[in-house]
Amino acid sequence: MTKKHAVITLLLLSVMSAACQDDGGETADEQAGSPDIENEYNEESGQDSEEAGEDTAPEEVTDGTDEETIDRIVEEAGGVDSYEAAVDLAGAVDGAPYTLNAEVAFKDGDPPDLLLKSNDEARTVAKDGLIYIYTGEGWVEATESMNIESLFLVTYESTVSSLENLSGNLEQEESEESYVFTYEGTNQAVFREFEDLLGFGFGAMDTSNVHSDLRVSVDKEDYLLQSIDYEASGEDEQGEYSLSGDVAFTNFNDVDTIELPEGIEN
Repeated sequence: MTKKHAVITLLLLSVMSAACQDDGGETADEQAGSPDIENEYNEESGQDSEEAGEDTAPEEVTDGTDEETIDRIVEEAGGVDSYEAAVDLAGAVDGAPYTLNAEVAFKDGDPPDLLLKSNDEARTVAKDGLIYIYTGEGWVEATESMNIESLFLVTYESTVSSLENLSGNLEQEESEESYVFTYEGTNQAVFREFEDLLGFGFGAMDTSNVHSDLRVSVDKEDYLLQSIDYEASGEDEQGEYSLSGDVAFTNFNDVDTIELPEGIEN
């Protein structure tokens, strides 16, 4: 496996496929399964806040997370039936860059409806149980070969689940408007959780000492997630590697009916 192929992403299969066709360049390898999350967590020393430039600097710092706050976040997630999400990924392996930007409208159902855009262009739509992919030349139905779970990993439900899974590793801060959960260190459980959530990996690179920096903001009034900022970086014999993943959730329960883009025959 070459260094350029070492960054792997399964976050948005259709976006990646279309991008590869447009660029005529190299394709990413598929990730061969995700490792289980470790049950034992290493204790990390506290870190000074680097968010001095934020408009609302944290005012209080607690030792660990408040279980009642986490429980309320999980409870309120059950009332979310639609939302929009913006996902920005940027990575590099020994200087070889990779970027992925996507906007998603999600409306819960059985199955859910979804509209996925990249660079303001529709790439994937799932509606009424049917899935359509834009190939760069036109729309094709891909219902038999794909499902919602493979198209979009960073759902609100999966993100809340990751926060709950890692709550024992996080520090909880509080500002006037938000609860802020942070982590900085080399705990493999944190890296593996976000490796699964964001759908990325570093291939054959040695990630045993990968450094993670995480910040999750939750609205203090309605206990809904506002944003996730995650960074991972490290170095092995092959070189340096890094990745940043930013996710913002908006328009909760305010997404209109998802319409099929032009070019799709009903």
